[in-house]
Amino acid sequence: MADPVTGDIDLHVHTTASDGSISPADTVRAAAERGVTLLGITDHDTTIGIAEAQETARDTGVTVVPGVELSCDLESVEVHVLGYFVQPGGEALETGLRELREYRDQRNEQILEKLAALGAPVSAQRVQEIAGSGSVGRPHIAFAMVEAGHVATITDAFHRYLARKKPAYLPRRLLTPARASEIIHQAGGLSALAHPAKIKSETIIADALAVGMDAVEVYHCDHSGHDVETFLALARSHNLLVVGGTDSHGPHSDRPIAIGSVTIPEWVGDELLKRAPEWWREGR
Repeated sequence: MADPVTGDIDLHVHTTASDGSISPADTVRAAAERGVTLLGITDHDTTIGIAEAQETARDTGVTVVPGVELSCDLESVEVHVLGYFVQPGGEALETGLRELREYRDQRNEQILEKLAALGAPVSAQRVQEIAGSGSVGRPHIAFAMVEAGHVATITDAFHRYLARKKPAYLPRRLLTPARASEIIHQAGGLSALAHPAKIKSETIIADALAVGMDAVEVYHCDHSGHDVETFLALARSHNLLVVGGTDSHGPHSDRPIAIGSVTIPEWVGDELLKRAPEWWREGR
């Protein structure tokens, strides 16, 4: 049995392993400074930052929950699925993630081609250098655009070029929620429907939950008090776990949100830890 959670909780955080703006190690340090004791590292389509986060966490009082966030499509609506307690390196997980990364790489190449045609070229090599060992995403492209003098800020890059419906935007090729949940389960993890308020369709939410989700993200920076009540009731009616987090991408992102800034009850962490797999308990 896991010890009860006694500090703040943030189960949805991104690092430079995907499109966050600070490293996994610095993310853990920032969490510790803010009193977060249970931290979910949920980078997009990769688990590469988990080992660094766990190593840094050993002397900080922060418990790292290894996670991932997978982008999906359901009836032409983008739906995100969080995975908790996924075991990095497993064949099923890595096969699914590799597929998504290949899609992402193709999309990034096409975005760079669009930017060049728009008179705002940036070097693919420089974008990869900015991303380091992590997956390249639009924030890295935006940073390169700032360096090249095409825009003044990362936010400006998104508003003028990279955001949805802007001239250099391209939609992603996505999994279905059912496939994402299957990948997570094959990796020994728990799947959760992320930030359902963003979906804006009760039917799509219900259909996404029906594919075998284990949890729903009730607490999120974009959820109002009414949203929290609605999704808490939904979780209870479907006998689902409750999770929550800031969806922080770090202080240098286009939307800086402080880690731990969403109030999440301690029982959320307690209930999640009760479902933690044995391999994770033994490795702590």
